Amino acid sequence: MLSLVAEQPKGDPLLLAAEKSALAKASKPTRVAFSLAVLAGIYIGIAFTFYITVVTGAGDMPWGVSRLLGGLVFSLGLILVVVGGAELFTSTVLTVVPWASGSLSSSRMLAHWGRIYAGNIVGALALVALLLMAGQPDLLGGQWGLTVMSVASHKLEHSFAQAVALGALCNLLVCLGVWMTFSTENPAAKAALVVLPVAMFVSAGFEHSIANLFLVPLGIAIHQMADGAFWSAVGADSAQFAHLTVRNFILHNLIPVTLGNVLGGGLFVGLFHWWIHGQRPTNVTQLTVHQGASTMSKPLSQLTVAELADTQPLLVAPDANVAEVTAQLMARGRGAALVVRNGQPVGMVDEQDLLQACYLANFEDAQFVPVEQAMQPVTFIVDADEPVTKLACRMAVDEEKLYPVNDGGYLTSYNIGTLEQRAKDAVPCGNAMAVVMKEGRVAGVVEKRKLLALVTGTLAEPKNDSQDTVQEDAQVA
Repeated sequence: MLSLVAEQPKGDPLLLAAEKSALAKASKPTRVAFSLAVLAGIYIGIAFTFYITVVTGAGDMPWGVSRLLGGLVFSLGLILVVVGGAELFTSTVLTVVPWASGSLSSSRMLAHWGRIYAGNIVGALALVALLLMAGQPDLLGGQWGLTVMSVASHKLEHSFAQAVALGALCNLLVCLGVWMTFSTENPAAKAALVVLPVAMFVSAGFEHSIANLFLVPLGIAIHQMADGAFWSAVGADSAQFAHLTVRNFILHNLIPVTLGNVLGGGLFVGLFHWWIHGQRPTNVTQLTVHQGASTMSKPLSQLTVAELADTQPLLVAPDANVAEVTAQLMARGRGAALVVRNGQPVGMVDEQDLLQACYLANFEDAQFVPVEQAMQPVTFIVDADEPVTKLACRMAVDEEKLYPVNDGGYLTSYNIGTLEQRAKDAVPCGNAMAVVMKEGRVAGVVEKRKLLALVTGTLAEPKNDSQDTVQEDAQVA
């Protein structure tokens, strides 16, 4: 018998917010995630541009003070990322939290990391090109460009182990800053929370892979493009920066620093917090499904619609006739069918829609009535990671109708009829089926009857019937 776990502890609010945020990030379509990652690469590059500008020519300033000032201005990068909603690889590693809890698969997490890392590279290198076109390295008689090469050169002098450790320390601080932002929705508060962690890692010389993807390529480009007049103006020799090469950057900095960033953010922040606060108590009431051989060993509150979705729904083409669709519903034991055109859902039909179509056809010509005339719009389109309990509530009752309010936000007609009577009038339209989407594609459907079976403890083991469609062109992409 299925039991709701009302007494289950809510858990650490920051961990819950982190998991929700991480799942939202991983659920974004590839195009959106990549574009936001490009922005993050640009934002971090802008912050490093600010840093170089501030520390250039500050030789007379005490060493610690100049590094603190540089770290404070560099925090602009993470502020832009957090408040602006961009996707930065070093904070994206916090998706290990839902991975550890079983809400996110390894392949999906790693694919998301890859998209974000690639987008960050594109954004960082795009800003490098813009700064070179703008002649930024020539500021202060070329001292600006010399500072870039000096900082980049130092980054290639670490041993592999040292670079890993510096990367871990850096992302420990970055992810702690991001972790603290989960405690508030206020943009100003979020910005303030990340300043000191960022200032700390920059001041101490810790290594950030995405920042380095901007600075070191910029230093390499300046070294390659500088002419004799530039070297004479800055009073330096090209040979002292000869080790600024792409190969040295990748082998001696980018690879170990990236590994360190994953270790510092993913293990020391994400997994440690999950290990402390996120492991499920052993005495949590479990959901056992009878009338079938399988058992779902998760509490209802932890189930997502992806775990309940029927990945082989009945699909019909818009020109399929009502009689054919009815026969398919009966043969497949389904309560509704999804109408698709060119791989996209355009509507749905249930028994009521088909019966009404027969009524309108005088119960004589159902075989000539296309299902397109009987279908209703798809009302419930849900993300694969939406909790089952949330979908069940939405499909059970339209709360805006159940608790109507006027323009001033006050309840109206609240005392008319009992709650049960009002609930009968607040049944949402099109609630026979919900379409489950994953990364912009149809992943399956959840029928109302299956939700009901789940919450009443009568859900039988799902059968993987072969997929039959009424028309060949009714295929989900």
